[in-house]
Amino acid sequence: MDRFCLDLPHDTLHLEMIKRNLSQFLKALAVPILFGCQAVSGWAQTLNDSPAPSWQDRSYMFGDWGGARTKFERQGIAFTFQSVNDFLRDTHRGAANWSRVRGTLDIDFGKTKLAPGLSFHITGLWQGGGNLGAYMGSIANPSSLVSANTARLDSWWFEQSLAHNKLSIRLGQFAGQDSYGVQGQGGSYLLEPLGYALGNLSAVYETFDPASTPGAEVRIAPFKPIYLKSAIFSGNRHPYGDDPNGFHFKFKDTPVIATEAGYIVGPIPSATQKSYPGSYKFGAALNPGPFPNIVTGIRSNGDYLLYFMAIQAIYRPEAGTDRGLDLNFAIDWTPDSVTRVYSQITGGIRYRGLIPRRSRDTVAIGVVCSRISGQLNRTYASLGLLPFGNERALEVNYSFQFARWFSFQPVIQYYFDTGANPRMRNSTVVGFRTNFIL
Repeated sequence: MDRFCLDLPHDTLHLEMIKRNLSQFLKALAVPILFGCQAVSGWAQTLNDSPAPSWQDRSYMFGDWGGARTKFERQGIAFTFQSVNDFLRDTHRGAANWSRVRGTLDIDFGKTKLAPGLSFHITGLWQGGGNLGAYMGSIANPSSLVSANTARLDSWWFEQSLAHNKLSIRLGQFAGQDSYGVQGQGGSYLLEPLGYALGNLSAVYETFDPASTPGAEVRIAPFKPIYLKSAIFSGNRHPYGDDPNGFHFKFKDTPVIATEAGYIVGPIPSATQKSYPGSYKFGAALNPGPFPNIVTGIRSNGDYLLYFMAIQAIYRPEAGTDRGLDLNFAIDWTPDSVTRVYSQITGGIRYRGLIPRRSRDTVAIGVVCSRISGQLNRTYASLGLLPFGNERALEVNYSFQFARWFSFQPVIQYYFDTGANPRMRNSTVVGFRTNFIL
């Protein structure tokens, strides 16, 4: 089940909508940009001159704003601007491009000495383009960015850490799939269930980025490698319609409750010893609202989804580095009487620094298997109809990290039984992603 993905017809009306959304985004962005420019002009004259890093080694495309960015960060204020763009083509059906521009502000009030342990986060974006997954009829979307053409406030929250960071409480507006069922190495892939979160979490209306809804979360970490967290979200079933710009803070429909327990193997801070970090987590999402049976249509209350996810480093060629081979795996399950795609399995391998002298590059291979309800298929068979199969998608990509602020990621994807429909031909997708940290 997709995240309410909307196709973009190629007509004048939609182009006008994109222009209007872009105009709204630029207006919203103007205030922090002007504020930043004024801050730069005020501080740049007082900062000590230091050798500027090379264009490859600096963290941002537009640099350190004359040292103002570093001074802000020392005071607990961090600005981030990012532009991500997917250019993909299905060799049988056509092409679609998708672009996203995001601006984020994070404030650590502990560093500002105003309120120890308190932090604030806010992010907004503009995004738009074509939905290649809708054109193809695939279950796993070729792009992890695609949802709706929009300019909106995505998320904001206050978070308070207590008891030496063993307890934290978050209140505000945020997406469940940003934290529950999200892939830990998502930036290494373009395929949606690998590049963002497990796709059928939307079956229980767990909220997704950027259509965030009001929520609250409690996280407990009694011991360093172990944590337990739980959150409740407003499970809006039509989030873009209920809150078109992200400013309405609207509670609607039944809530979604998400819980996750995890074990984290941290990296070893040593220049002489090889480090093999990893993470293992079990989670669940529950919605007590009404859901129809996919065969009979009879409604009953309650649907849920369970998942397991793991990431593990298995090979490091040398100590004191993250170069080497990592594995990732995930599986989820929800009752097949309610959900057509009742289970997804994802897995992948990633090697960072495969080519000598290109330690920042990564090569990744990933697979996604989307499984169709057995109850639905048995009904089809009893009616003499051809049952659905399982959609399997394979991705191979290489990310060239030309600078800390710029990567170029060519990709090829191959779909077996696109849409899990044996009547449809297999699909090949080629293209690339660009990522700029502005």
